[in-house]
Amino acid sequence: MKRLLVALACVLALTGCGVQGAYESQDAQLREALPDAQSAKDPRSFTGVSNVTDFEDVVAVTESPTPALPVELTDADGYDVSVTDVSRIVALDLYGTYTKTLEGLGLTDNIVGRTVSSTENAIADRPVVTQGGHNINVEAVLELRPTLVIVDHSIGPRDAIDQIRAAGVTTVVMEPKRTIDSVAEDITNLAAVVGLPDDGETLANRSVEEIEEDKAAIADIVPEDPMRMAFLYARGNGGIFFIMGEGTGAKDLIEGVGGVDLGTEYHLSYAEPANAESLAKINPEVIIMMTGGLESTGGVEGLLERPGIAQTTAGQKQRIVTIPDGQSLAFGPLTGQTLLKLAQAIYDPDNA
Repeated sequence: MKRLLVALACVLALTGCGVQGAYESQDAQLREALPDAQSAKDPRSFTGVSNVTDFEDVVAVTESPTPALPVELTDADGYDVSVTDVSRIVALDLYGTYTKTLEGLGLTDNIVGRTVSSTENAIADRPVVTQGGHNINVEAVLELRPTLVIVDHSIGPRDAIDQIRAAGVTTVVMEPKRTIDSVAEDITNLAAVVGLPDDGETLANRSVEEIEEDKAAIADIVPEDPMRMAFLYARGNGGIFFIMGEGTGAKDLIEGVGGVDLGTEYHLSYAEPANAESLAKINPEVIIMMTGGLESTGGVEGLLERPGIAQTTAGQKQRIVTIPDGQSLAFGPLTGQTLLKLAQAIYDPDNA
């Protein structure tokens, strides 16, 4: 696979990238809210749906980013690109990770377009340039007169990206790994594209530190016999109903909160049909879903009508945990916060 190769043109001349002097982790209050090991209830005693909500926006590491441009690079599709202007950025991926990272780099005001997964409060007024979920609307993108489009192949179609590039818009195709272990690498790669390598390193280090502290706090309330969990992806009541397997990020999310990922345990491929047979085989105690996915099925009542769901332990207890679509598998600057909120919804839902 091609890897993103970034060659910075003016690194030694980089100035004005001061790190925010006083930063208090947004996660600290969430860690304090977790019950201690002695007072935590048996998580298997809970029933009903728990919803993860109200994510904070990413706090920028600098209030006055000064990109060192031009940036010369070869993108993941093998195109040689010169990034000369980051004043109007359209950042597009399935998970909304790029806009969150740009926000952390202090470039919120530079974002002019987004996908439905970029749900940060700070860019709620920016137009969505995707349709039917995650299909790029080329005309909508071009109408925004972007100086830079950042995208990857989690979104498409591929020819839409080609059309944007052919229209003369500077386009950088990324190839992130999107795992918890790659958070720092993915952040620094994007930061390098927009000419902010130092700020990217600061944001990456901060994010990794938060993840480590948050996972340590979560470990204190995980039962000795870890809970068995599955991430289900659903859209409507039709055929779009899958168990998320290898390469989807479900493993990182579930293991990050101390659970056993059944997709990994049963060596499931990227996404396998969630039918009665497969659900009976894995029999999750907790089902994790995207908020929009559960809503699209008609809520928990509609979900329980799906073949096999009501026969699982999770179905019998209606033990469903939802997480916002744009945050569920967006392994970026808010990864630690995601793990904390998900852990509380699983292990301490009364206070979630």
